[in-house]
Amino acid sequence: MTVASQPARYNLRIPNMYGRWSGGLRIGWLAAFFLAATLAPSLLSASVLGDAARQLAHKISSVTGPGAITLDITNRSSLDEKAVREARSALEAELRTGGVRTAAADESMGSVQVTLSESIREYVWSAEVVIGSDERGVVLVSAPRPQTGGTPSSSMPLVLRKNFLFTQEQPILDATVIEMSGGPRLLLLDAGQVAVYRQQSGRWEQEASLAITHVRIFPRDLRGRLLLRRDHLFDVHLPGVICRSSVTAPLTLVCNESDEPWPLSADDNGMRAFFAPARNFFTGTLAPGIGKVANAPSFYSAAALPRAGYTLWVLAAVDGSIHALDGMTDQVIRGAKWGSQMAAVHSSCGSGTQLLVSESGTPEQDSVRAVEIPDRDPVFASSPLEFDGPVVALWTDASGTGASAIVKRQDTGWYEAYRISISCGS
Repeated sequence: MTVASQPARYNLRIPNMYGRWSGGLRIGWLAAFFLAATLAPSLLSASVLGDAARQLAHKISSVTGPGAITLDITNRSSLDEKAVREARSALEAELRTGGVRTAAADESMGSVQVTLSESIREYVWSAEVVIGSDERGVVLVSAPRPQTGGTPSSSMPLVLRKNFLFTQEQPILDATVIEMSGGPRLLLLDAGQVAVYRQQSGRWEQEASLAITHVRIFPRDLRGRLLLRRDHLFDVHLPGVICRSSVTAPLTLVCNESDEPWPLSADDNGMRAFFAPARNFFTGTLAPGIGKVANAPSFYSAAALPRAGYTLWVLAAVDGSIHALDGMTDQVIRGAKWGSQMAAVHSSCGSGTQLLVSESGTPEQDSVRAVEIPDRDPVFASSPLEFDGPVVALWTDASGTGASAIVKRQDTGWYEAYRISISCGS
């Protein structure tokens, strides 16, 4: 059947309609709208957590059978304390429905250790079930995370500042400034030596040269690390070699062949990783490991971000991906198009610890930016700090409040050492 086209018609404006919406009715409608917008995410989250608790309880009870268990919950996700309490209550209620109740250790037949973690898109809950001395099992469930509108932004703008230290034609591997008797010294590491400079009339003048002895041939794209120590002045880590300085001046340096793992932080007792002796990256084998994760992808650099109850490690993998390890899971941070260099720096801004990351790594120009990871989704927290060439090394300094950056200039081909620090506000 064919319908004839009709001209468009519009209703006339009802007189005084605006007046009907003014006053209490209009305010009430707006209040209801904002109340719904505020409550909707929390209601959605409660529904998701309830479903996850139901699924996990069913899987736990299928392993334990009816009886009493001890229940411990570790939160390694972005859920706050209130949400964790609600998740525990929901889980205990669902377990009781399946005939499983929680009790003290001396009254239980086994234990259940639940870990709440997450990826960028979903919650991941795991339960390690131990019955008696030899029956053990692990169950997992996942549930979608509520999506927030818009892109998260940093609550406090940060400013990165760079302080030029030194330049030379030979590749610089690392640089650090330390306080010593008679004034500060600049330690500069390259392939053949640790050069010690003393400040004279506003300039760094060389005071000593400590030779690095080694038997193995170093790889062409050499990397190295200078780390200050408590019981002596510093250590040097190079592929297949470790060097140890004397305690006091006059300084000496003793080097030995070594395949020991390199420290990933300035802490003597911190995380370590094995470095490929013939290459320029870490193999991915960790010592002692990040929680239950003992192996990671091969990576160029790593940084630790403290969290409540655990540490989030971020790795720049050899394949260009960025990984976040929380001790239970290894998650790829999608959309993080960073360079291969990163370092963690403590500050009085934002979350208190920021991630400094290199960006393009092109021969012409590079930059470093501060990043916050409040909810596993990275947020740029500063404007780019630009350099005239690629950032070839970025190491957290001994104080933890700055990082040494090594740049290869495009115009001269020389290497420059900088110290980068963070300040709050503009």
